[in-house]
This record gives sequence, C-alpha cells and structure tokens, in this order.
Amino acid sequence: MSGSIGIGLVGLGRHGSRYARHLLEGIPGCHLAAVCRQDVGAGRAFAERHGLSFVADWRELVTRDEVEAVVVVTPPALNLDICLAAVRAGKPVLIEKPLALTLADAREMVRTAREAGVTLMTAQTLRFTPVLSRLRERLQDVGLLEYLVLAMRADRPPHRWLDDPSQAGGGVLLEIGIHLLDLIRFLTDAEAVEAVADVEQRHASRVEDVALARFRLSNGVSCYVEVSRVSGGRVCRVEAVGGAGQLIADVDRSLLTRIEGRTVAETEAVPDRPTVITVLETFAKSLLTGVPVPVSGEDGLRAVAMADACYRAAREGRPVPVAIPSW
Repeated sequence: MSGSIGIGLVGLGRHGSRYARHLLEGIPGCHLAAVCRQDVGAGRAFAERHGLSFVADWRELVTRDEVEAVVVVTPPALNLDICLAAVRAGKPVLIEKPLALTLADAREMVRTAREAGVTLMTAQTLRFTPVLSRLRERLQDVGLLEYLVLAMRADRPPHRWLDDPSQAGGGVLLEIGIHLLDLIRFLTDAEAVEAVADVEQRHASRVEDVALARFRLSNGVSCYVEVSRVSGGRVCRVEAVGGAGQLIADVDRSLLTRIEGRTVAETEAVPDRPTVITVLETFAKSLLTGVPVPVSGEDGLRAVAMADACYRAAREGRPVPVAIPSW
C-alpha cells in the first residue's frame, strides 16, 4: 500500500455522503479517489465538484488502478456481489453494517476474503462511540455483571426500500438492531449461544419495526435488546447491571451515569466524536501497518448470526441456538 490509500466509495446516499465528506476533509493514511452512485447525474456532479473520478458501474470501480481499497455504503442487498468482486480484484473492503442480508451470504464473504488473504472490515460504527468505549472501560465498577439492557429507538424508516425484504433482508432488527447485537460481544467479550425473540409489524407492511430479544451468553450473562422504528425522536442507551451498581450510557447525550443503590453517584460527560472518522482511520491504519482491523468480517458475520437466530426464534416461538461459525 502507498503512503495514502486511494479509496473507491460505492454509495453516495445519506450515509455514504458522510463517508465522502470525512474523506474529503482529510483522514490520515487515505484519500477519496473515485466514487460510484446509482443516481448517475448526482454522482457525476459530485465527482466534478471535488475533482474525483466518477464510475457509473461499481464493477468497474473495484478494478480501477487509483482505487486501492473499497468502501461500501449501499443497501445490503448489494454487499455480497461488491465484496466478492473487490476481493477478486485484490482490494481490501470496508462494508457498512449489516455485513450481509443472510447468514449464508455473510459466510461466503468471510470465507472468500480469508482464502484470498484480503482484508474485510465491517463498519459496526457504534463500537467507536466514545461513551460506549468508556462504558466498556468501566464495567468493573458494577462488580459482577448480572445482565445488559440495550435499546435503540428511531423514527420511522426514511427509505422505502427498508420495507422491502429483498433489499433490506429484514426489518429494524437487521437494519439498526445489528449495532446492539455487535455491542453485546464488544462489551462482554463473550459469545451469544441462545436467543429468544419477538417481532412486530406496527406500521411497516413487510418487515418488523419492533423487535425484542434476549440472549444467553457463553459466560452465563443475559442480554436484553429492544429496537424499534415507530416513535418520534431517537434513543440509544446501554445499561450494565451488576451487584455493585449500574452504569447507564446515553449515546445521544454522550453521558455515562453510575448508580449506587438509589443514588446517582456520578455523571460523566464523555467528549463525542463522529464514529465514521474513527472507522476510516482504523481501516487505513490497518492497511498501512498490517495490524488486524478492529471489526473483522468474522465480527460482522457473528452479528448477522445473532440476528438470524432472533428471526428463527420469533418464527418458531422458542429459544434457538446461535450458529457460531468455525473455521
């Protein structure tokens, strides 16, 4: 890899434009070299404004000489094909969550990248939220961890394709709940072995917009997950409950609260930072130095496996095991 890695960005929608903006503002170790967007007119105009190459077809983008690594910020139905094409071209890949629509697709992506020796990173951006990193650092403050409660509530879906299973794979659980599933492993360093779940369609017509789940972990800890897209406003909270107290991370306000007994013992304001910047920095650093990426393709696969277990549990009305991949 060169001193500054040329990034080919596939996707310039609402979230992809964030990646583009941060790359243009400057990320150490990499730069935006080429972009691809389904809306050709808007994509070409963006590229011309910023002096970039515009490539209408992502199949061509992954083969371009100036593209040394590929960042994928598209509806997840495209992730499998783009990933496999980039890997065949020998290009490292960073893919926005969820890694894939299905567990089978995620397995194929991870297996292909491993066999080719090509770096695959999953952009589970919530891992890089400063207040959640601080929660992880201070978990010992609650004593023996009894259980976790993770909640994420957001407005109704902004894009119509999110109600289309062929494009989204599932509903709110796979779309944004995948953040919380990944956080369980990040915060506890344990694997989910069993899932129970219930999903509802309140306003969506084809996918769930409310999901409740309980996971039993390999260390015996239980984790409770609530995720929805039915309310006005946004809430993202993680609560760690232990014998010596509780820690509550409010992501939207970047506050960490410690509770002892009935008393708020401490409230810490944690300086916030856009997570996409940290994701891109760590991706570039890994490619330039050879250190492992902080969120691997395997990590993305395991989060998809947890979501898959939830959907199976909801369909069958019983606890089901989480399929933990082995290599």
